Order: sequence, then C-alpha cells, then structure tokens
Amino acid sequence: MTRADTFVNFTYAMTLLAPVVAFVSFRLPRDVHRKVQVGLVTLCWLAVLVLEVRIRLEGGSGSFIAQAPTHLHGLARTLLRVHIGGAVLTYAVWSWLAVASWRRFRSALPGPFSRRHRLLGWSVFGGLCFTAASATGMYVLTFVRNA
Repeated sequence: MTRADTFVNFTYAMTLLAPVVAFVSFRLPRDVHRKVQVGLVTLCWLAVLVLEVRIRLEGGSGSFIAQAPTHLHGLARTLLRVHIGGAVLTYAVWSWLAVASWRRFRSALPGPFSRRHRLLGWSVFGGLCFTAASATGMYVLTFVRNA
C-alpha cells in the first residue's frame, strides 16, 4: 500500500503503460498505429493535467518533496526537476510528431518524412521509458519509502 491518492496512481499508471502501449503500436498497421498514438498522447496529457491540478491544490511541487524522508529532500527535488524536464521534452516532441504525422498521413508512404518519423518515434519511446523510470523513483521516494 502507498500514501498516493487516486490522481497520483492514475498518472503513474499511465506513465508506466505509455512506453508499453507505444512499443506495441509500432507493429500495428499505419492507420491503427496513428489512432493508438493519438489516443495515448491525449490520455497521457490528460493524466498530467489532472496531476498538475492536484499538485496546485496541495500547494505546489513542494508538497511532493515534503512527503519524502527529510534527509532525501535534496534528492527528491533534483529527481523531480530531472523527471519534469525529461517528461516535458518527451511530450513536446511526441505531440509535435503526432500532429505532423496526422497531417502527412494521406500523402505517399513511405515518404521523405518516414525516416524522421521513425527516428523521432524511437526518441519519444526512449523518453517515455526515461519518464517511467524517473516517475518510479519519485513515486518510491514520496509515496512508498518509509523514513
């Protein structure tokens, strides 16, 4: 059992599922892959926004850090910054890739964008894995770990 609430658990679950679902979608037909990716990025943004509202209502990110053992506050603060930076970069690239790919979908495939799409897709996948790992560190530090 953890001290995390439903909002935190929902966001954490989406963060853990995102790289798995993204990876599975790589082998799906193009039209299904496109729908899965758009649905996944939308659900992930929703999860992040729900958590952001919860954090704001609790007094900001300091409320997360305060739940970590006192001697680990510095580590929690650093990990949270690294986690947020990686997640924001990943979600920004992922969102751009989803929109750009959606617009180009009806053009001849494979086209000149295909190579960039594949490269950025694997980069987003790496970012999703990093985000899941750093989220796990934060989750353990703030909601599981006992002093």
